[in-house]
Amino acid sequence: MTSHPRFARTFCALILAVLVAAPLFAAGKAKQRAVAPPKAEKTTISGTVTDAITGQPLQSTFITSNGMTAVTDTAGHYSMTCTLTSDVTATRQGYLPVKKPVNSTQIDFALPQGPAVTVKLTNGQTIVFDYDSTKLGYADVFQYVSDERINLCKSGGTAWLAHKSEFAKFFGPAHPVTDDTCCTRGPIMAIDIQTKDGQRSTTYITDSCFGIVYDILGVERSSLTPKYLHLADVSEVTFPDPRLLADE
Repeated sequence: MTSHPRFARTFCALILAVLVAAPLFAAGKAKQRAVAPPKAEKTTISGTVTDAITGQPLQSTFITSNGMTAVTDTAGHYSMTCTLTSDVTATRQGYLPVKKPVNSTQIDFALPQGPAVTVKLTNGQTIVFDYDSTKLGYADVFQYVSDERINLCKSGGTAWLAHKSEFAKFFGPAHPVTDDTCCTRGPIMAIDIQTKDGQRSTTYITDSCFGIVYDILGVERSSLTPKYLHLADVSEVTFPDPRLLADE
């Protein structure tokens, strides 16, 4: 009858050994923890934006990077907080955009000029329009009508709907003439036009029939100001080289 107490003691010893060893086995297992991704490091960058040809500072240039935006002041200067290893881009109407990596706190930009239309006025003033914004238009009784195309009439009454990309130059000023084949209601504005292939001819602006004033309009590149110029006050208009338009 002595085996029962011995068995009980043996069983209790086994249970105790298991309880003691359990934490050791548990300690041998690697604990898994959720690791948050590293936060992108922020930095403040600053710099100056200039015209790549003239070196003049460019006001109102947009500086963008990962949803952040800054605008240059009158001195062409900007400052902005952004993420390291990202890119920063400078854009302005009339210029080609430039992108750079954020690898320094000082990032300057020199923007290449985009295609432009140069307008010389009879008073000696010169206005440079951003090509993309340049249009031709006129005011009728109810609204102002403008387009990149212009309705022209050649001698003999041949109609010509011309796009601005077809022109090399206008030679002004536009002046009123009488041509019954292009306008039967009164005077029409005549202007000399040179096309990209070098041909020059006198044409009549159809929508100026009966004395309507016709304009060339666009956003002036230097000031970003919209301007409307009467072709009657224009001595010459020079359109961009076709090769510049092909590179856009």
